[in-house]
Amino acid sequence: MSYVMQAGAFLIDVAFRLYIFILMLRILIQWTQALNFYHPLSRFVYSATFPLLKPLQKFMPRYHNIDTGIFLLILVFIALKTLLIDLLLSVPLSIGGILISSLAELLSLFIYVFIFSIIIEMILSWFNSDPYNPLQIFVSRLNAPLLKPMRRLIPPVSGLDLSPLAVVILLQLALILMVSPLMDLSKRL
Repeated sequence: MSYVMQAGAFLIDVAFRLYIFILMLRILIQWTQALNFYHPLSRFVYSATFPLLKPLQKFMPRYHNIDTGIFLLILVFIALKTLLIDLLLSVPLSIGGILISSLAELLSLFIYVFIFSIIIEMILSWFNSDPYNPLQIFVSRLNAPLLKPMRRLIPPVSGLDLSPLAVVILLQLALILMVSPLMDLSKRL
């Protein structure tokens, strides 16, 4: 494999991952409802994703204020990225393998978003920050479904909240026990 092909695969990967991340942000903004439409980040995300999402909105319903077509769009982009990189690097192709690896990558992306948002929330908690800061509101609303149940199970120890650490450990276990077997299965197909 030549260095030029490796560089091409890297650029394809970066370009697709950036757009997939923007699509993921749209899901998270809709889910948390932490940012209003007039916030600059929301406007950027909506304007970057609307042209591709608009045709899907006609036949894919909304579920709890989330455009379900985004999930299909993310899966298509992940599969297309995998297909292009495999073609470029002359890797044997398998439709089943591409679909399963796309599903595993989508699951991995969700898990990593939660891991990093929990880390961001932990770092923000170390400082006396503004409670109306949009970033703090966004990550706290995003992490609440995972942290609230864990906070009931693990009470603070001497004022130190260990629940984010426990959730990050569980998310890492999910990566090991769920995503890795799916990726291994996709390579065998």
